[in-house]
Amino acid sequence: MRRANCYLVVILALTSIAGAVLFFAARPFGSTSSDAIFLPFDLRYNGAYKLHSLPSHGLDILWIGSSRAATFRSNAFQPYSFYNMSFTAWTTDQIADVFERATRDTKPRVVILSLDYFLFTDAWEQANAGSRTMIYGQTWTYLRSSIADFLQTALKHPRILQKALFEAGPFVGTQALLQEEGFRRDGSYQFSASHIDDARQRHQTAETLVQAIPGGTEMSERQMAAIGRIAEMAKQRGITLVGVQLPFIRAGIDYLDHNESYRDYAGVWREFESDRNRNRLETLGIRFFDLARSPINDDKANFVDSYHVSELGALRVIQRLLDLPGFRAIFPDIDPVRTEQHVREVTSESRPALRIGSP
Repeated sequence: MRRANCYLVVILALTSIAGAVLFFAARPFGSTSSDAIFLPFDLRYNGAYKLHSLPSHGLDILWIGSSRAATFRSNAFQPYSFYNMSFTAWTTDQIADVFERATRDTKPRVVILSLDYFLFTDAWEQANAGSRTMIYGQTWTYLRSSIADFLQTALKHPRILQKALFEAGPFVGTQALLQEEGFRRDGSYQFSASHIDDARQRHQTAETLVQAIPGGTEMSERQMAAIGRIAEMAKQRGITLVGVQLPFIRAGIDYLDHNESYRDYAGVWREFESDRNRNRLETLGIRFFDLARSPINDDKANFVDSYHVSELGALRVIQRLLDLPGFRAIFPDIDPVRTEQHVREVTSESRPALRIGSP
């Protein structure tokens, strides 16, 4: 009986040790290191992860949007504090939900919304509403599933276990180790070298843009209604609301403007670009800055593919915005000279979007 009890104690001890090792290796909740790059095993947990990572107080700027805004880093907005809440193909309703959750307790002075023409198509909602619905408040389910994902991944890729346990590096969590990309501490996203190389070789085309992003004959009033709800919440919570449409690669803009076979589908694009729409956004209280037609479009180094801006492209967006008096008035303390210095530093690197380190 005593021997059986000893065996039981040993088994329980080994099980506990194994569990602790797995928890350490999987790192399901990321790391407190300022250099860590983390990625949840399932993108539906991105919202919960980012909400947990939000500064509890003193946040000046919060950027909410799709993955097109993922590369904006806090150093571009100094001396203001900044967090990037972007990274997935949210619908307007989902953006409204994230806005409500993110500003419920944390009260940023300014929220920047990525407002793109395709958000206002019902086709975008139909394509993404289900797969991009965030999961909140299921900590134990997330923990269990994260560890299971690590075990499955380690069986297929044994080197992942070695990297997780014995190799020092910025990547934390199964998917970050596997893909060598993920979220920085400021919420911005670091794309992997292989991701960027492949995208630049194959996807910097107009065809990629129109295949990935739906068109439509006109703007949907249902989608606009969600933006109206955000504007109302911003007024109630004392938040300045800024809207930005980021650049697209030049070939994509030319296609939207001139391709006759796509003309009907580009109706939403033309309506979104109209003075009428700009005035409507301004009436809602959104200070809107449209960089869709910009010199940034002409340099492929500013893009990962046809519609995701690179880290260099993000800095050049900030440069361009600072040239606009309306934007400059909102952020008077951002130093254009410092921004130019960041641009030179990133331009001089062989892989500008791959800088590893704290924001």
